[in-house]
Amino acid sequence: MSGVEKWLTMSLLCLSGSVIFWLPLFSDIFYIPMQNAFGFTKTQMGLLLSTFGAVSLIAYFPGGWLADRFSPRKLITTALVITALAGFVFSTLPSFEICLILFGIWGITSAGILWSAMIKATRCWGSSEDQGKTYGILEGGRNISEVISTTVLLTIFAYSGGDDKAVSENIIWISSYTLVLAFLVWRVMKVGISNHEKQPKVTITEIKYILKLPIIWLIALIIMATNTAMWGTIFFTPYATEVFELGEVGGGAIGVGKYWVTPFAAIAAGFFADKIGPAKAILGFCIIMTSGFLMFGLVPGSQALLPFLIINVAALTAAVYALRGTYFSLLEQGSVPLAVTGTATGIISVIAYTPDIFMPTLGGVILDAYPGASGYQYLFLFVSFFSLIGVSAAYFIYQKIQRMKN
Repeated sequence: MSGVEKWLTMSLLCLSGSVIFWLPLFSDIFYIPMQNAFGFTKTQMGLLLSTFGAVSLIAYFPGGWLADRFSPRKLITTALVITALAGFVFSTLPSFEICLILFGIWGITSAGILWSAMIKATRCWGSSEDQGKTYGILEGGRNISEVISTTVLLTIFAYSGGDDKAVSENIIWISSYTLVLAFLVWRVMKVGISNHEKQPKVTITEIKYILKLPIIWLIALIIMATNTAMWGTIFFTPYATEVFELGEVGGGAIGVGKYWVTPFAAIAAGFFADKIGPAKAILGFCIIMTSGFLMFGLVPGSQALLPFLIINVAALTAAVYALRGTYFSLLEQGSVPLAVTGTATGIISVIAYTPDIFMPTLGGVILDAYPGASGYQYLFLFVSFFSLIGVSAAYFIYQKIQRMKN
């Protein structure tokens, strides 16, 4: 595979890993317009996301099994095509019941078909010596895609009139783009990756072997801690607005600034991890993540501490997305066989992404029960507890790899 083909493949992995979530997470950008266009209540909007999250969690494990039986090219293309077709149905602004089915389908296509295939394809893309850089580029590329797409989608929405028709047109645009991307994946990704179809098929024996590997469970704990922390970062904007009294514009600026940190943190972390070793780097990132949330949990917020807010938000965001860009590199450093990468990813993901189910609700419950600064402090202390679990898991992996070297 030539250099151009190799980077085209990585670009398609980044774009696919980003666009697959645009439709199920459409409300992240267009919550009120979507609610008005479909005529849904806030409860119904929440149920759609809960359906997507629940189906995704169930789909991760069989998705890992599929990734070890079929080529990434076939799986990613299939996921994008089905996602796009469901998107065209979604653009007709159907009933709530139909939308529940569509969000369930998107849970299957994203977690059950694409996710593990993308992780395995990324591992195949890089050499065993640069897995940190490889996954850092993937995460950074996905984040760059999200930043650009958000800007483009908002521009299209504004120029389309910002009404119900504009919502439908935006969904059609996303679906069409997803379909074109599927065609490109089918044409390009077969080069250099499809040979993994020739690997031995994973059996029950291999699955039992994976389940007995301590590093699988430790990686799952690190990702679960990171995912909990990622949900914690979502509350930075209201925290800055309400506790530091920055107002909606100032709080929004904190949120926007956070998004611009993410791609650079992920890519830089990948290169750094390859230089000092992924296990050592990930342990350091986990310590920074834990310390940052612990400081937010213990230090009362005030306008006088605005520099502290900005520095800590930047450090925390960088640490969280540095972890997102490097933690799957532990599969290589931990000597998990390439042939079972998909199944291993599926098993890890079932545990690792459980915060997607409880964190949004739990965060709201804590903030409702303890209004004001104290609520945010309790929330951040809770996140720091989970982050500490990540530190412990990262330390055990680091010690294990040091023993393997010796």
